[in-house]
Amino acid sequence: MNDKAVNVLEQYDMTVNRTFKGRGTIICDTDQGMRVLKEYRGRTEKLELLFQLQGRLKDSLRTDTLIRTKEGALFVKDIDNSVYILEEQVDGKECSYKSEDDVVKACGAMAKLHLKFMTPQSERICLMPVFFYADEMERHTIECKRVRNYLRKLHNKTAFERALLKEYDYFLEKAVDVTKRAREESQAEYEAYVNSNGIYCHGDYQYHNVIFGKGSSGAYTGIVNLEHFAHDAGARDFYLLFRKISEKCDWSLDMAQSMLDAYQNRRVFPPIEWRSLCLRLEYPEKFWKIINFYYNSRKSWMPNRNYDKLESLIRQEKNREKLLNKFFS
Repeated sequence: MNDKAVNVLEQYDMTVNRTFKGRGTIICDTDQGMRVLKEYRGRTEKLELLFQLQGRLKDSLRTDTLIRTKEGALFVKDIDNSVYILEEQVDGKECSYKSEDDVVKACGAMAKLHLKFMTPQSERICLMPVFFYADEMERHTIECKRVRNYLRKLHNKTAFERALLKEYDYFLEKAVDVTKRAREESQAEYEAYVNSNGIYCHGDYQYHNVIFGKGSSGAYTGIVNLEHFAHDAGARDFYLLFRKISEKCDWSLDMAQSMLDAYQNRRVFPPIEWRSLCLRLEYPEKFWKIINFYYNSRKSWMPNRNYDKLESLIRQEKNREKLLNKFFS
């Protein structure tokens, strides 16, 4: 364990027996159980609200709850002024996108989380701006246009650049159309809906942030890495997990039905959220991700993986359109 970690961990009321590296974290075996130390890059003012939201899940879901220091703070700083947080570790196996049972349980747990994350106005302790999806779409679409202009001006194009340019108009037209329709939605109405209902979401609800384990009281579902939470509707979380799983499963209609049923059996999407979900799913985000990675990488060498992603995107497009037309038209 390095000096930085020693200095940070000494600020907590616990005895550390040993430490080892996790995925971007330091896992600590302590006299109070397993703990996870991680760097935090968000606003520290959000941590009290996060602690409050985590506390609401204790009777229904496990989560990596924040640990306070000896002085009662929810974060510490090292000698370089970097901010760290310490959380309880949730043991178990990660949700597998290959298991429909795991995915169904993850969607049901997501609905539970969203119901618990609705905060009465009298209990709100931190003001956060509402995330409006059309703003992000507009930024992505502007970048798509800029990269297309860049590609057109290239004299000597690689095989990847030629393949990308061949598909460009199709996906850019989609991006422009969906962005236009998203902008026609009332931002004021959306923000008022999220604010008046006190809605928060996980912000990064992916299958590797859902844990299944067993304790003394039986099987449990855990949801971790909540520090990415956002002031936005539940449709944001559902969109992210739904798109990720659908891409892995070649946009399976059966899997889509199972995910929708698992979530809406607990919490039905209100119309304003449903419209936002449809628009998010229609937007060609995977295409934007490919060109964003390309544009911000070294152009002289492009990983084969990016070429594979483009081919997969093109191959899956018919199935994607079929699924969207069936469930989200």
